[in-house]
Amino acid sequence: MIDKKPKGMYHWYKNIISDYHEDQKNGNFLSQKVYEHDNDTGEITKELKVHIFKPNNLGPSLIIDEKMIGHKYTVIISNEQTGKIALLLDTMKPELIGQAIQLFDANELNKVKNVCSDMSPMMKRIIKQYMPNATNTIDKYHVIKQIIDALNGERLRLKRYLRQSSEVNNDNPNGWTDMEFLEKCRYWIYIRKSNQSQEQKEILGKLYQKFPTLKQAVELTEEIRSWYDNKNIGINQWQLEKQLDKWLVKIEESKLPTFKFLIKLFEKHLNQILGYFKLGQTSAKAENLNGRIQRFLTNSYGTRDRCFFFYRVQVYFS
Repeated sequence: MIDKKPKGMYHWYKNIISDYHEDQKNGNFLSQKVYEHDNDTGEITKELKVHIFKPNNLGPSLIIDEKMIGHKYTVIISNEQTGKIALLLDTMKPELIGQAIQLFDANELNKVKNVCSDMSPMMKRIIKQYMPNATNTIDKYHVIKQIIDALNGERLRLKRYLRQSSEVNNDNPNGWTDMEFLEKCRYWIYIRKSNQSQEQKEILGKLYQKFPTLKQAVELTEEIRSWYDNKNIGINQWQLEKQLDKWLVKIEESKLPTFKFLIKLFEKHLNQILGYFKLGQTSAKAENLNGRIQRFLTNSYGTRDRCFFFYRVQVYFS
């Protein structure tokens, strides 16, 4: 008889049905390790198992990303074309990530042509050091998120200058107060103009008439999103830089304090941002993978047994 209680089912699945213990014995799981060392003596102070190591999932185009799993960050390297995991390490320490990457064959790492990542300096250093022939592309959606945050920052700045009022404002739709008007339209201002309904356009038109700096922020956001459009993939870099320079000048001349940081952001990461227009690579598949892992995490009711959880992730996603 099979114990149908949750603990009994879990025990049965882990120890009887799955190949969890067998795969550990034959080296198909947890066979690779990385180590922390004492800086003075060089002695090993900690051993960390590499939960997923799949050299066959390497390819010319990779994505390196981080994900919070069970209140702890992991780093995941996946194949941009197949979406399969090549490496999963339960840490964010650069030296350990470097050790784990070096477990792959050096010739295979030399064949990597492009790696998509976020704007983390750590990721940039890791790619440069361990995948010497690869160019680093900053994910388009990470950049767009920064711009959307700047747009929302202008909306919040305007709210701070308004005093809470319960009085009906007949100039606003539905009698909203100015505070309510800014809040009700919070998500509408993020929608591309071409995707807005007629009602949204009319209400937003009244909002922008009342708050002209918000209109300017939306126009700047729309402009850079058009610059990032797929149709620009493959065009000359000087054309892209010329368009970008004009956009940055508009920010410099604007009265939008929440947008000013974008000037340094683009200057600092220019080459990695422009890398998107060479191949059109994004971390879309990695985000899709993260979503599937999150659903798997929810269905598994947490990660109390992390090793077995990552074993199941390996089975399903690598």
